[in-house]
Amino acid sequence: MKSIVIGIDGAEPKLIDKWIDELPNLQKFYQCYGKLKSTLPPSSAPAWTSIVTGVSPSKHGIYDFFYFDGDIKIVSSRSRKKPAIWNLLGRIGRKSIVINVPITYPPERINGVVVSGLLTPPGENFVMPLEARKFLSGYKMEHLIIDDLPIRIASYYNPEKVVKILNEWIESRTRAGIALMKNFEWDFSMIVYRATDLVQHFLWNKKEVFEIYKKIDEEIGKIMENFRANYFIVSDHGFYGIRRNIFLNNLLYEKGFVHAVKEEKGLKIGKKIAKILSYMPKNFTHLPFIRKILFSLAFKKNSINFEKSTAFCLSSSSRAIICKKEVEKEIIRLVNNFECEEKKIMKAHEIYEDDKKVYIIIELQEGYAIMDMLNFERIVDKPEKFHFKGEHGKNGIFMAHGKNIKEWNGSISVIDVVPTVLYSMNIEIPDYIEGKTPDLFKKKFKEKRVKWEKYGISEKEMKKIKKLAKSGL
Repeated sequence: MKSIVIGIDGAEPKLIDKWIDELPNLQKFYQCYGKLKSTLPPSSAPAWTSIVTGVSPSKHGIYDFFYFDGDIKIVSSRSRKKPAIWNLLGRIGRKSIVINVPITYPPERINGVVVSGLLTPPGENFVMPLEARKFLSGYKMEHLIIDDLPIRIASYYNPEKVVKILNEWIESRTRAGIALMKNFEWDFSMIVYRATDLVQHFLWNKKEVFEIYKKIDEEIGKIMENFRANYFIVSDHGFYGIRRNIFLNNLLYEKGFVHAVKEEKGLKIGKKIAKILSYMPKNFTHLPFIRKILFSLAFKKNSINFEKSTAFCLSSSSRAIICKKEVEKEIIRLVNNFECEEKKIMKAHEIYEDDKKVYIIIELQEGYAIMDMLNFERIVDKPEKFHFKGEHGKNGIFMAHGKNIKEWNGSISVIDVVPTVLYSMNIEIPDYIEGKTPDLFKKKFKEKRVKWEKYGISEKEMKKIKKLAKSGL
């Protein structure tokens, strides 16, 4: 049977539970519903990649939207070290339609259609094959990198406008999905709605958050009306409100690990501009020129001298410190002993190391967020006007609905999604996949694990290959 995976970026289990009676389409999934444990860190880049590959970040190689190679660089679909589910299905002749999944730019040539998602540069091709583009009239690309300052400003002064923009994005995803699924053959389809993530970052605890959940619920209903399939709904992480921001690079600077380039003056000017803007008329801050100044000066992230620094925070989304081996123990102690509001709130996890550096990820308690900004002042502060109000939580959601889906309530991991979907389609699972299949199917198949080298190759073909190998050809 066909399978459809619907991603609701950042969908929070507590909010689903709170609003389920007002979300009639998600209510159909509520009998098969549980928490989906995210990656560490619970960031969209590693979590979505684990959702589509069935392996942890240590295997697929993506820990953040950025990576450090002497300088900070942005990841792409080429950074993924393991095949995505659509690659697996293509290898056995099955067709896929993939829409707006993060880190799918540049779009791959697959047995099906890819419409790339987050991190797609403006003006670049985002569809493969090109002939699929004619079915995407009016498609709204999210042309923002990770956090878009103009949208942050708009969310503060004009939340209704932000909701209008996000609703257009949501409707655009649904139209594209329905059009492509009606005009192309497919066995598997995946659509990701990211509006929930953005509205919760900007407007946590505001009524607009419910409005976006409600809108996505309506759009899910439209898809379900059109296609009979096994449905799976997943989120890459959950959400919580931020009480305090931890300016990690400021802490590392104070302790002598971070060295700054000579941009203190520019950063201070930028901070003054931001302060002045907070007292100005609302419409004034919407001017493009003002936005550019605010973005380029007040929120500069290239203020660290990487050559001289022995440790630094890579990015807010990474929740990570990259350090030289000689200071590793000091950094771990600093993180583990750091106190805020009279309690320890961080725990250091060494993820990997190479010849020169160690990559340490920080596990945060709820209520706190990490800021990567270096401004030489505070280490801990309440969220300011244009800061995020919500941050990623460690548990997302998993829901399923279909003819062969039974009642189930439990907890699984992001790495369990791929084997679960493959199992629902009665398809072999490559042996390298780390995830497992939960007990949520009425009719049970024998789970088939197969060596990757043999994946998609019949016994008859394998015998021919072995025969050729023996003959030396």
